[in-house]
Amino acid sequence: MNKFKQYHPKLHFAVKRYSLLQYVIMLCITAYLLVNITSLSIEHQLVAVATVVAMSIQNGFILSKAKVALALEGPRLLVFPLMWVASGMGMAATLYSASSMVSLLVLANAVRHRNHRRPLNLSNEPENLV
Repeated sequence: MNKFKQYHPKLHFAVKRYSLLQYVIMLCITAYLLVNITSLSIEHQLVAVATVVAMSIQNGFILSKAKVALALEGPRLLVFPLMWVASGMGMAATLYSASSMVSLLVLANAVRHRNHRRPLNLSNEPENLV
């Protein structure tokens, strides 16, 4: 057991903030599902469950620093609100769509910082153009 190292990928603060936001949204959806389980139709239950499962898997990929995790978030943030609206979930679909639009803004910031590199140190160049 002494040969194993713990795996703690270093994540930028913007990526951690996005992951925390997705976790909070996922908890809200789970609470909504649990409170309204008897009044939701099977179609609405399936949409909510699929959303929670996809969000938890994606959040795991983000926290493990998978290469395509943030790239897959954009399409997920566009498709799942459409599923909620198409299934006719009413106010819940509106709230989830609004949270997805906010998530897209936070995701853009996270993607921008994910590949952040230091500027090149070119001492022989007259100007350091990065």
